[in-house]
Amino acid sequence: MNTRAAHSESMPSGDTLRVKLRIVGLLLFPCDRTGTLLSNATSDGDLLIDTLSGSESFQRLLKTQASRWEEHEDPEAVEAMPGMWFLPLPIRIRRRCTGYNVVVIATPDLIDSRELEELCRSSNVDFKRINVELSALPPAPTTEIDRLSRLVRTMYHDHITIRGDQEVIENIGQQLADSYEEINLLYTITQSITKVDQPEQFVAIACRELLATLPYTWIGVQLADDPDRLKSLNQRFIATGDPGQMHETLSALAQELLKQAEPDRPMILEPGLKSDHSYLLSMGRTVLAFPIMRDGKAIGLLIAGGKQGADQRVSSSDIKLVGATASHLAIFMENAALYDDLSTMFMGTLEALTSAIDAKDRYTCGHSQRVAFLSKQLAHAAGLDPYTIGRVHVAGLVHDVGKIGVPEIVLTKPGRLTKEEFDLIKKHPEIGYRILKDIPQLSDILPGVLHHHESWDGRGYPHGLVGEEIPLMGRLIALADSFDAMSSTRTYRSAMTREEVLEEIDRCTGTQFDPQLAPIFVRLDFAEYEQMTLRQHERDLREGRFGGQAA
Repeated sequence: MNTRAAHSESMPSGDTLRVKLRIVGLLLFPCDRTGTLLSNATSDGDLLIDTLSGSESFQRLLKTQASRWEEHEDPEAVEAMPGMWFLPLPIRIRRRCTGYNVVVIATPDLIDSRELEELCRSSNVDFKRINVELSALPPAPTTEIDRLSRLVRTMYHDHITIRGDQEVIENIGQQLADSYEEINLLYTITQSITKVDQPEQFVAIACRELLATLPYTWIGVQLADDPDRLKSLNQRFIATGDPGQMHETLSALAQELLKQAEPDRPMILEPGLKSDHSYLLSMGRTVLAFPIMRDGKAIGLLIAGGKQGADQRVSSSDIKLVGATASHLAIFMENAALYDDLSTMFMGTLEALTSAIDAKDRYTCGHSQRVAFLSKQLAHAAGLDPYTIGRVHVAGLVHDVGKIGVPEIVLTKPGRLTKEEFDLIKKHPEIGYRILKDIPQLSDILPGVLHHHESWDGRGYPHGLVGEEIPLMGRLIALADSFDAMSSTRTYRSAMTREEVLEEIDRCTGTQFDPQLAPIFVRLDFAEYEQMTLRQHERDLREGRFGGQAA
């Protein structure tokens, strides 16, 4: 729609034009093409305007003249009754005249005229009082009608132009505000899109940012039943805001909507207005849903429920922002699935490598997996963040990779080792470090590999670090490694009991072990560790190995 024309339709847009004309003694009356006064023809307490608007005689005059104005593109001012001139200013939308803003110009002939007296009588208004009001305008000389008409037309044109420009500016301002919100939303989402190892957290962030941008009571994502594409997010429902309903209820409705989703088409639902949508009323009176697509298939649905504010209709801006967010979610989920595949392959490779290393010594099978599990459990109990906990687990898996460089005859020697043989064993942390140091993805776990045999009092190896000089990852693995070693049978001694192992850790706290971590470790729940040990023992029996000596 032409913005200037749109504004001229509602002219007088208030009362700005009416007030300006009133100051110079002119009156303004908007009407349609037939001359019927519009609802904004009356005023707040202006006796002259209200008197004329309420007069049937005045209304008849308007209709009579309007029937003649239709024949002219820009009709001239006309004397509708003695002393009262009408100047019609066409209201146009897309060049089509839809009505007029009629400017009434009074001349001295109107005062005390019989026609005015009749008009006042029909409006039940005091004739003398109207005369006083007219005298105060003051009336314009008849000789000035033409000049006043030209001035008013110019003023009217300028008014329309200014109003149109104002709306253009307002529209541009709104577009800029919408664009800023969209850019800010997408920037925040993009900043978090690398969280492929934390897919649920990313989806929650996207929902939270969208909720902060759009006037809805809640935002949620329902994922499909597609484990190959969605991995850990399969069939999940993640929402933020206050839907006022149980998530289970919303998820069930969302799953039904997901079955109806069409590629790249928003679903605009109005449960509060349309009976065929009423079954979705738990989601809100207005609901906007957008499919999350991958390979031409809807793998999820991004839902905005319960629009707030006076206008509860879904806007084009709503659709644009929800659609853009759904596209980013689709990209993220594809990346997250690829990351999950790579991570699974990577961890499988590491576990195969560590199993191969453990298999060099028939007494250490399963040792690396158990140390990795205990290290991860301790890191979690110590309050470390999820990412660091995951890296500690990886470090635990490969902590003994350096044993690949230790002669097998030494690793598998029954009985106690000589000093020279033990010196060879002590080289395995540095060998492991050298093996892994050129793998960028493992750079942050190298401290755990290199320093898991350091002692708090400085008597460990390979560098004799003291206290907190020892990297945290090394201190965590040291406890897990020692616990599993003492809990396993060796050729020269039987496994220690759980009580004996924990007593030994307590005794060595502050000398061999970190005095902050050791008390946390001894309070861990070892039930799962016991199951791991039992499963390994059963495998040893099936495969004819002797049961476990951990190094």
